[in-house]
Amino acid sequence: MLRIIKIFLFILIILSALAVHLRNDQAVSFDYYLGTIDLPFSLFLVTAVCLGVVLGILAILPSLIRLEREKSSLSSKIRLTEKELDTLRIIPVKD
Repeated sequence: MLRIIKIFLFILIILSALAVHLRNDQAVSFDYYLGTIDLPFSLFLVTAVCLGVVLGILAILPSLIRLEREKSSLSSKIRLTEKELDTLRIIPVKD
């Protein structure tokens, strides 16, 4: 079910991007220090969105790495605790 929702959202994003492109296909001049580029406005828009996504991923990457390290540490502690619990179950109870 989740896969169908992801496919639907992907198609929706593609269709909305196409609609933006069709409505904003006029050329825009981008001046920078070395020259000028004339490209469609929608291309500049897509470039800005992609740059924002990349910068967002780079901004959250340190937190993700820290959480992965913490997850692996906690998983090893769980394995050690389960192993200790299994050994304690084997030992017979003495009254």
